[in-house]
Amino acid sequence: MQLDDVADAQEPSHERPVTVHARFRLDQVNRSRGYYCPEPGAETAAVEAAYVELGAVKGEPFGSASPSGSFKMLIVNPAAARAFFDAPIGQEFDILISAVPRPK
Repeated sequence: MQLDDVADAQEPSHERPVTVHARFRLDQVNRSRGYYCPEPGAETAAVEAAYVELGAVKGEPFGSASPSGSFKMLIVNPAAARAFFDAPIGQEFDILISAVPRPK
């Protein structure tokens, strides 16, 4: 795991958000059924969804700052699900996490 712009990591989060960059590998992908609505007002349809489990990758490029943990997701967007169906087990993915501003 790494903090982008590490020099700015000490600033309060309300002044400048910090992005966490982590690398995870695909450990498991299962087919499931989900419901997807491509846009507001469109009809919801039953789709083949991907239930994925990703585990943290140890080592480079993050060294001793490697995260530990896992992600579990049910992905109903057909294009996004296809990305995981087509990926081999062990495929690595970079994940960027940043705070979403709260509504005022």
